[in-house]
Amino acid sequence: MSPAGRDTRGASRRPEGVRGRKPESDAPPPPTGVVLCGGASQRMGSDKATLDLAGKPLAIWVAAALKAAGADPVIAQGGTAPTPLVAEPDSVPRAGPLAALIDVLERHGDVLVCPTDVPTVSTELLATIVEQASRTGVPVVLARSDRIEPLIGYYSQAVLGVLRAGYRDGARGPASVLGGLDVATVPAAAGDVLNVNTVDDLVVAGEILAARGALAPGAGSSAADSAQAGA
Repeated sequence: MSPAGRDTRGASRRPEGVRGRKPESDAPPPPTGVVLCGGASQRMGSDKATLDLAGKPLAIWVAAALKAAGADPVIAQGGTAPTPLVAEPDSVPRAGPLAALIDVLERHGDVLVCPTDVPTVSTELLATIVEQASRTGVPVVLARSDRIEPLIGYYSQAVLGVLRAGYRDGARGPASVLGGLDVATVPAAAGDVLNVNTVDDLVVAGEILAARGALAPGAGSSAADSAQAGA
């Protein structure tokens, strides 16, 4: 499908279960949590979504943080997702993260997104992003470490037009279109946005989770041993 072809799709297709969800009060419904799993994993050399970290696939660490931050439901976009995550296919395989973001906004409305290879993303960071989006009404709220993290944050369905236009113009990542959007940021520690691309990164991720008390006794060293054995 050509980039221009994307603009002909429905702007608000949703599964029946999502369409029927009603807020219990005047508060807006929670965003859908999305684990982005469609990357090629070239540097790691294996599917990162199912890569084990202390007894859990990377995608499950991310999904748990999204859920704890208030996202509901939580799904996986693209690639292969471990059980119990439900994976939704990219409409255009390997078309890049901007295409994946357009897909989930079309299907689910407002979303809270994070890549599968950021297993140490914290619930606190994601919850702060959701709170700021709800309180201010800003349509895009992203994590910021030493740079803006365009794939860790909240996107309102209201920005679909800008994202589609960017895609038609050749953009393949959301960073390329942020200049045309109203964007707020939330400070993020380096450990919250660690991207796992190598075995060494996987070991560091296990150490971060262990320092937070997120691992069962002995799980941190097991993760490091498994990672080194698979190198």
